Amino acid sequence: MTVNDAPPLLETRGLCKQYPGNTALDGVCFSARGGEIHAIVGANGAGKSTLMTILSGATRPSRGCVVLSGEARTFASPADALSAGIACVYQELSLVPQLDVARNVFLGREPRTGRGTVDIRRLYEQTAALLDRFGLNVAPDAMTEALSVADQQLIELARALSMEPRVLILDEPTAVLSMAEKQNLFRILRRLRDNGILVIYVSHFLGEVIEIADRVTVVRDGRLVGVHNARGMSVENLADHITGEAGLQATAPEPTVVSPDARRLDINVERGGDGTRLSINAGEILGIAGLGGSGRTAFARTLAGAGRRGARVRLSDGDFSASYTSVAKAIANGVVYLTEDRKSTGLFPALSVTENATASALGAFSALGLRRPGRERAAASELLEQLKVVAASPRMPITELSGGNQQKVLLARALMTRPRLLICDEPTRGVDIAAKGQIHRILRDLARQGVAIIVVSSENEELLSLTDRLLIMKNGRTAGEMRTADTDETQLLLAISGDQQKGIPT
Repeated sequence: MTVNDAPPLLETRGLCKQYPGNTALDGVCFSARGGEIHAIVGANGAGKSTLMTILSGATRPSRGCVVLSGEARTFASPADALSAGIACVYQELSLVPQLDVARNVFLGREPRTGRGTVDIRRLYEQTAALLDRFGLNVAPDAMTEALSVADQQLIELARALSMEPRVLILDEPTAVLSMAEKQNLFRILRRLRDNGILVIYVSHFLGEVIEIADRVTVVRDGRLVGVHNARGMSVENLADHITGEAGLQATAPEPTVVSPDARRLDINVERGGDGTRLSINAGEILGIAGLGGSGRTAFARTLAGAGRRGARVRLSDGDFSASYTSVAKAIANGVVYLTEDRKSTGLFPALSVTENATASALGAFSALGLRRPGRERAAASELLEQLKVVAASPRMPITELSGGNQQKVLLARALMTRPRLLICDEPTRGVDIAAKGQIHRILRDLARQGVAIIVVSSENEELLSLTDRLLIMKNGRTAGEMRTADTDETQLLLAISGDQQKGIPT
């Protein structure tokens, strides 16, 4: 019997999930076989995340059921789904930062000695063997909080693989990975598929979906609207299935036009005797490119006052000068940072959509020390509408939004402060193809209004379509500069990989 003839390993029958004022899933009948990589795609708010959390036991359906190996199952918790052989790696990290890699991988399942204590030697040996088996280049004794977000994502994967699942669900697994890390992940997934494991692959990156998946299920407005063989599909064709019409793809390259008379902002970053200088014009979008671990995010955080202790940033544009060492002082001077890790360092999970959007500008909605909720809601609603945030109500908890809509709320928060310099770290991570185009247009509009924008992205295509100029980061330093209009993707890949440098080192 071939894989195509095999009965489904995992199914949903008439799956529905309703929230107050919102139907997240409406009668979804999904099926996937063992020994295949099955992608699930759709716009933000389409129902992908809800379907994934039901399959993994994190959410219970309102109606319908999950069927595993022909048996209807009710999962009361993720632990219940794990015991049945379903493991999930979420886009938002769930590691314990204060523990090392080995203790995170086997957290709650540590090997024991005959006396019941943790067998430290076996713990590290088993972790090292697991990491080596799947080509994950991380030390078992490395502290998790010191790792990059990309490395932490690989540790999440290692933890799931250590459970030897029958079904592995991956949510945006390549969003923070370098090209080399992505290709290694694809090798792992193909090996798992060949060993009979079902890999469910949720992603907004349509090109990689076509590259890695065997079949693709499209979800729109809470309904399953089609199942397609990935082989032979084009990105444009798949985008049309997702949106329901042609032409809603990410915007084509549209560089901003920077006036020769634009005011220049000079930036000097001082870090323990070491220093980096750069400049950016008002109305310019400057991209920062580099491999995973090149120091892009650390540099961006330092610019925003969130760097290591002792780091100082000095700004000057001729009429204005400032110096700061903290996030609060950076914001006061018009420098705002949009984080790459919305769950850990971006969202306030206990607050509503409105409260998350206005958190950075509460002073503007206060009088005599008292908040004015009406003004706050009005300002938030206007901006959230401009960003096309899909939410049943601005009063709903931020945690009930899809990942892409959460990202838009964070962008709204940054814009609330009317920044002079906006630093966007992976601004479209976890965002669908239509929303990505919307965010790019918003950034270009801000640039036309005179805002200087720095974009850090692991997507070279995004950098080439959005920015005016590129800085190359290597080992925590700026290693070169490129004019985007004169650069293609091959040249950029060569520059960041170290095979070729183009431009003048800074």
